[in-house]
Amino acid sequence: MRREWPKSARAYAETVTDALRSMGGVEAARRAEAEPAHRSEVVRPRLDEIGALSLDPWGEEEEAAAAALAVREAGRVVLPWPLIHVLAVPPTVRQDWGGVHLVLGECTALDHADVMQDAIAVDLRDQRVFSVSVEQPRHAPLDPFGCEVRLVDTGLGPLATDVSGMHLLLDAFWVDGALAGATELALRHARERRQFGVAIGRFGEIRWRIADLVLARDSLDELARYTWWLLRVGRAEPADLLALRLQMLESAQSVLAHAHQILAAIGLCEEHDLAVIDRHLQPVLRRPVGRLGTTTLLAEQVRRDGFDALFPVPAIPRTP
Repeated sequence: MRREWPKSARAYAETVTDALRSMGGVEAARRAEAEPAHRSEVVRPRLDEIGALSLDPWGEEEEAAAAALAVREAGRVVLPWPLIHVLAVPPTVRQDWGGVHLVLGECTALDHADVMQDAIAVDLRDQRVFSVSVEQPRHAPLDPFGCEVRLVDTGLGPLATDVSGMHLLLDAFWVDGALAGATELALRHARERRQFGVAIGRFGEIRWRIADLVLARDSLDELARYTWWLLRVGRAEPADLLALRLQMLESAQSVLAHAHQILAAIGLCEEHDLAVIDRHLQPVLRRPVGRLGTTTLLAEQVRRDGFDALFPVPAIPRTP
């Protein structure tokens, strides 16, 4: 596995970053909370201008890498548009499906469902496909763009393309970017905030928190990059994607907890960027399933198929 991303993909990521800055960075998410129409009137046209919504994460290496990095940059400012949901739809069927959600069993609410036409939902356990009908928006502080929905089983079997696997992968890159943004906020505060005449970053209590949050963020970044490579070479199994999601959830818990401790009360203010990042991360951390449920799914998958890790785990044969 090459650790360096293709040069063209890195250049495109810079283009995405510039576009996000032109929309105000995290301010775009804050504004969309107050004005939901901002998503369709401002955010989507800007993404169309730079071609972000037409990227193919299954395509050639450079385009697939550009898609992953674009999602990571969008996650850094928790961009208020369902970029993952759109890119996780195979390009050949995007005219029919405007987006894809991941669900697990019965589901009554999904995020950004009101801005996607003809969206579908895929069950993470059995790969059943549902059509999504929006009942009404139900915006809440920890679900800023949530909508009440009704799912109807389409009767389609498992899709030919691993849509759920790609969705899980892009989720990880999104959260990786958001955690990078939270880490930067914590590091900046540790450098600038002074107590007793010195920067608080020199205190042992802050130093070990910084070490832990940087390690948590870097571990997700590394595993997301490796899993992307596994998918590229056709070696990614369902257990690999579930393991990535579990790492994503654990990294998010660590980074957010330490970042809030470092920023203290200021990081809990509604006006602070860390509070916005935290709120807007909650839907992807809780849907389609949280930490305990992901662990259960991973254990079931490993028992059924094994797991090719540093120390490979064989599958457990079914008893007659």
